[in-house]
Amino acid sequence: MGHLRKYLISGVVTVLPIGLTVFVFWFLVSNLGSIFRPLVSNSIWLSRLPGWLTTLAGFVFLVIVVLVVGALASGIFGRWFLHNVDRFMRRLPFIRAIYGSAREMTDAVFVKRSSLRKTVIAEYPRPGMWAVGFLTSDECVPLPDGRPALFVFFPTAPNPTSGWLALIPEADITATGMSIDDGLKLVVSGGVIRPESFENWTGQRASGRAATGGQKPETAARPGLR
Repeated sequence: MGHLRKYLISGVVTVLPIGLTVFVFWFLVSNLGSIFRPLVSNSIWLSRLPGWLTTLAGFVFLVIVVLVVGALASGIFGRWFLHNVDRFMRRLPFIRAIYGSAREMTDAVFVKRSSLRKTVIAEYPRPGMWAVGFLTSDECVPLPDGRPALFVFFPTAPNPTSGWLALIPEADITATGMSIDDGLKLVVSGGVIRPESFENWTGQRASGRAATGGQKPETAARPGLR
């Protein structure tokens, strides 16, 4: 029974990610592709294709439309137009609540992620407790005592779209060398998924402490932020 249970768990762990990926992909293709399916079906050549190929063609057409809109929105006129559309949508009753929520969600997923500069750790919220965070700006802010400080965003797990923003002295921030993606994986998984860069970084810190006679992390060699 022990071997059967082991094989069952291994099978679930192997099949579940693949099954979910196929399900989500087909769900998006079938639902989003149906938006332009009537337009694609009007084509004499495409109307002869099987239904699933017509849906796939509609999905591809939707992706092309999104790419074109993104290219136009990147220009000066596009940014001006989107700014005015945004102001107009936020003034409409009822609609502004839906639009505002959708806008905040997309900004949190795409815009705010791109604004993260570096994966770091710092003693937060109290000394002796280390938290994984992300630099949101490379520009130092002077504290009342004159020390330079940086803004660090500490996301919550497993939802990294919320968290805390702290202004921490630059000398108290340690760069991990992990990429933003690796840092987000670490946070979202609650520490279950530890990227190889994290293992290398912790190994280097352990070696550094041994070489310095067991000094505390803040007094041992600290990776530079610059």
